Amino acid sequence: MRPTVPAGHRFGDTAASYSKTNRAKANKLTVSSVGTGVRARFAPVRPPGSMQAEFRAPRRRLRVTEELEAPLPLSPRGSSHFRAELLNQHVLVVDSDQSQKIHNQGYFGKGVLSRARPEHSISDQWEREYEELLTWARLALSAQGWDAEAVNQTLLMLSQPIKMEDVKKEMGGGREAEENGESGEPEGGVSPNRKRPRLGSGVEQEVKRNFQMFLCLCHLQAFFLVYGLGCLSVYLQQEPLTVMQLWRKFRSLRPDFISSYAAYHHFRSKGWVPKGGGGAKYGVNIMLYRKGPPFYHASYSVVIERADDAFGGSALRPFSWRSLAALSRITANVSKELMLCYIIYPADLSEHELDSPACLSRLKIQEVIVSRWVSSRERTEQDDI
Repeated sequence: MRPTVPAGHRFGDTAASYSKTNRAKANKLTVSSVGTGVRARFAPVRPPGSMQAEFRAPRRRLRVTEELEAPLPLSPRGSSHFRAELLNQHVLVVDSDQSQKIHNQGYFGKGVLSRARPEHSISDQWEREYEELLTWARLALSAQGWDAEAVNQTLLMLSQPIKMEDVKKEMGGGREAEENGESGEPEGGVSPNRKRPRLGSGVEQEVKRNFQMFLCLCHLQAFFLVYGLGCLSVYLQQEPLTVMQLWRKFRSLRPDFISSYAAYHHFRSKGWVPKGGGGAKYGVNIMLYRKGPPFYHASYSVVIERADDAFGGSALRPFSWRSLAALSRITANVSKELMLCYIIYPADLSEHELDSPACLSRLKIQEVIVSRWVSSRERTEQDDI
């Protein structure tokens, strides 16, 4: 479903504020279909170049247990003070102090073993699950004829915290060892001739203390910290990646990276905190929070779509009236509003220009609020007018 709408403001434009009187007099464009109960409500009529959706007041959480910290400041080019590693398509911040600062000052990323904050404490439920995994691994190794000492040594060795230096050494030195005809370990993972220290039955307690929490950044968050704020450097095999190299790398890993990042950068510049983790539960790309998830509930569920100047072309996510009505009903049931964020590409934008983040300056963004049509509410509005 693609309603015909006028082109929106350019990427990064700042919209002017309007009084309640102007908002009340603004016209609305309604796109409806018989039996669907869905309409698209566009932003109030504004001067060209500043058309934007009208946001409603976010819902504050009842219990707030933390204070809002100042956001990350802009850093001069070449003076980034945070470091991340690109491993297996994931961007990880290893240093615990840097992880806490990045998360607390803007709510970027999530802990690899937690839902949000990169805490180092292990919950009781996670300990129970981990004990079950240890028991299963112990039984599996014992069934293969391993003695108790070898099982304890193997479990302890495999549960040691992973260090970036060891990972890089293994990735770089594995090929050299194969070329030289060397092998670090025989089949089975543990050498039968290797001397092992004796371990007691308390190996689980020693294993559980060897956790290390990393902060995992998505591609959009990592590139915003590198390109938008200039406070992060991403390394690949101990070599820092330039902005161009990181742009091309993320484009190869994620086909919709340009459209997704344009929307992410746009909402960040407007003061919202976009989060992508919870969007999978509601069938959208990102959720928009005011200040951050600890303070407010998500206000908008955003679907990112690509379009050309005439609102044509192939859609990233084609909608039927039924699927759009279902998504609108789900969003309304969780007290949020559904937003379609159209990233408008100029017709003369070449592939060569898309190979650089400079193409973002030529993109336009149109926000469309989609809401369910309720007949009783519509009659009440007409009576008030």
